[in-house]
Amino acid sequence: MNELITDTGISDLLLIFSVTSHLIAMRPELDGQIAVDDDRPRLSFLTPRGAVVVAKSECTRGGTWTVSGPGIGVKSPRPSPAELSAAALVSYERARSGAPRAA
Repeated sequence: MNELITDTGISDLLLIFSVTSHLIAMRPELDGQIAVDDDRPRLSFLTPRGAVVVAKSECTRGGTWTVSGPGIGVKSPRPSPAELSAAALVSYERARSGAPRAA
């Protein structure tokens, strides 16, 4: 059985599924493009300028969540699904518009 299926693991997976729902609600074209990794709290999807990844850096109760992708890199210890999906959407929109990457 999946080692992450603990109280923390379940809440992490619920957060990932909630972020996925937020992303699809805001950008329906992402439906079917978002890959969710059930073995690790992580989701990713491709853009013309690279992948956008939302993942938990450590599989512990105090792990840090990271959103990385074209033009963005954000870390947060206790984000909401809205915060994670908003950061992922910023990266998605930058990749679509061809805006330069942040230094």
